[in-house]
Amino acid sequence: MSGIFNDPTMQGMEYALDSLSLRQQVLANNIANAQTPGYMARDVNFADHLSTILSGQESATPTNPIGAVVAAPDVSTRNDGNTVSMESEMSKTSETGILYDALTQLTADRMGIIKTAITG
Repeated sequence: MSGIFNDPTMQGMEYALDSLSLRQQVLANNIANAQTPGYMARDVNFADHLSTILSGQESATPTNPIGAVVAAPDVSTRNDGNTVSMESEMSKTSETGILYDALTQLTADRMGIIKTAITG
């Protein structure tokens, strides 16, 4: 029974939801520091590890439970050294929210299918 709830798809969905939650926190921190001189915007990188989890090559483990916080790659530096672009941050925040909502729905649907299979 544990294999039903711990297969690569479930591990991938859990990993992605946790990483997207972290990404929302990081993006909110970027927005909060939009006027802080010298602040370097950050993002969360988890797509590569998610691919290996979904393909079954690797598992989500407690030692690597969520994505890594990295310097945001698509930024330009203002005169005060700050790299936060409000347009970029708002776009990423919207994208992250949509992905999180979609994955939450997929997880609920999958659990519904498993419940139906178990109860008949």
